[in-house]
Amino acid sequence: MAKFCTKCGKPLVDGKPCDCEKNENQNEVEQVSFNSNGLLETVKGMFTRPVSTLQEFVQDHNLVPALILLGINALIVSLFVCLGAKEIISAIAGSVSSLLFTMGGVEIPYARIFFTTLVVIIIVYAALAGLFYLIADKLFKGSSSYQKMLALLGGTSVIMSVTLLLSIVFMYVSSQVMTIIFCCGAIVQSTYMVQGFIYASDIDDDKVGYTYAIVYAIFLTITVFILPQILG
Repeated sequence: MAKFCTKCGKPLVDGKPCDCEKNENQNEVEQVSFNSNGLLETVKGMFTRPVSTLQEFVQDHNLVPALILLGINALIVSLFVCLGAKEIISAIAGSVSSLLFTMGGVEIPYARIFFTTLVVIIIVYAALAGLFYLIADKLFKGSSSYQKMLALLGGTSVIMSVTLLLSIVFMYVSSQVMTIIFCCGAIVQSTYMVQGFIYASDIDDDKVGYTYAIVYAIFLTITVFILPQILG
């Protein structure tokens, strides 16, 4: 009695595996390759065609690439804060601190600053994605998901990652140029965030501004009033 493939129904020849299994394995390999190349294309696309790239990227199946981009961004942010700790503290404290730094009288806990910043950034991204999802999907009855919001943050984080790398380069050259680069990058990222949020949430355009206002009002309230009480 002839045997048939349980997947496609084709008759099997001499007990050999069906061609559909070979095609399935080949498709899996191609999918892995596509995902790898797709990550690089996303990074490139955020500068060559940012709006179209975000529209394609803010999907549930791009969760892993989004987490990779967010992880890279968190590392770069931590590095930026760590390298800028001396300059920031010196600028705040004034000439006395500058003299102490020069004489080696003050040691900065770089490792602690790096890992603390890393953990904080990861928590911030997780919280922001959750807030955007809850407000857009539950309050304004959009069609979204937590994965899409993480994809939105991951895609737009490319802009800030490159901005921070450039800021690190100019950190010891010109603080004014560094500030300009940082501010421009933040503005560009925020602009693309708004545009990408429309695709990720599928809510009425008139409600986008209210969503941002509510999300950041909640986030800042927690940061300014609640978090200090918990840590204190």
